[in-house]
Amino acid sequence: MTHAPIRQTLLPGSEEFTALLADIAAGSKDRDLNDENPFDQVAALKRAGFGTLRLPAEFGGPGYTVRQLFSTLIEVAQADPIVAHIFRTHFWFVEERLRALRADPGDEVSQRWLQQVAAGKLFANAFSEKGSLAVGSLVFNTRLLPDGTGGFRLNGEKYYSTGTLFSDYLTVTTTTDHDSVASVIVPSDRTGVALIDDWDGFGQRRTGTGTTVFDNVAVAAEEVLVDTPYDAEPEPTVQYAALQLYIHAVVAGVLAAVVDDGAALLRSRTRSFSHALTAAPVDDPLYQKLLGELASTAYIARAAVLDAADAIGAATDAEDERGVPDARLAAEAQLKVAKVKVHLDAIAPEAASRLLELGGASASSRQRNLDRHWRNIRTITLHNPVVYKARVIGENLLHGTPIPANAYF
Repeated sequence: MTHAPIRQTLLPGSEEFTALLADIAAGSKDRDLNDENPFDQVAALKRAGFGTLRLPAEFGGPGYTVRQLFSTLIEVAQADPIVAHIFRTHFWFVEERLRALRADPGDEVSQRWLQQVAAGKLFANAFSEKGSLAVGSLVFNTRLLPDGTGGFRLNGEKYYSTGTLFSDYLTVTTTTDHDSVASVIVPSDRTGVALIDDWDGFGQRRTGTGTTVFDNVAVAAEEVLVDTPYDAEPEPTVQYAALQLYIHAVVAGVLAAVVDDGAALLRSRTRSFSHALTAAPVDDPLYQKLLGELASTAYIARAAVLDAADAIGAATDAEDERGVPDARLAAEAQLKVAKVKVHLDAIAPEAASRLLELGGASASSRQRNLDRHWRNIRTITLHNPVVYKARVIGENLLHGTPIPANAYF
């Protein structure tokens, strides 16, 4: 069955897509400076078919590999890490539906939602909650209860709801009345849904990562995607690893932007110090060395992200008839993603800080807004504690200990 797309996909690498990213990048500094939401930029990427890159040809997509997707994510994040981050759970949703369809080609639910993806719709999440419940426990205060007519009512409050302000649909995790966790999908403008733009982080400020409230929201039976008992045995998966690697792809994109801004900063300087090695900073071998080190850091970050993406792709390609990847390949992918985080969390903030050394005191100008790179990197690296990941890597090496089976590792 062929599902014709409503818009024409601009393939990454094409002149049109490159021009779109250049336009997004041109306003990135000022949007952050003025605390503006990138509604127009997200809409432009939706029209360009960015959200369809993993869709196969039968759904009108280009069928990008996992590696190709992450390579493109880095490019978008280089233009604007805020815009790139907004699409994070959209690609997770697409991958989940593709996995379900590979396991059951006749899955009408997945077909229907992938048609919406092909039409350019954007999917966001409402997963996390504030409070004392442990992150990753999959126990939620948000409740999904039967309404007595064959449907359900959804009530609760979520936070860290990245992308919701820009989305067409929300995927929501919720506790049921029969000791299970369910995932439901509802339009973002449905009656009873309130999107509150109250995220107050010092970085990644305009990602829509705020509060989402569900007040007696109607949910049809066919909008319940999964309903899993709490005592169900977890199966091997790379979906959580992909969610985590997405964050690191954004970091790799910021590091590429650090290099771009570093070169531009050096070229813009017209004076140096009387004791400097050269009259023009752009010719100073010490500054050239520093810029080369930043470029090397960005290169290694990109290479590490893409190597981990290859591991996720290999595990995905090895799925069995139920859509479950090979356990060994899945574990290898998870560990690679964890290693990427442990390394990038250490080197990326330092690189963003050293960028300022290329300009001296003038680099701290608020109008230059070069500090946004450090703020964005430091904020996004706080997703899930790095100390736990490093410990798990070491424990696995020593004892073969399994990797935590939840979306927050």
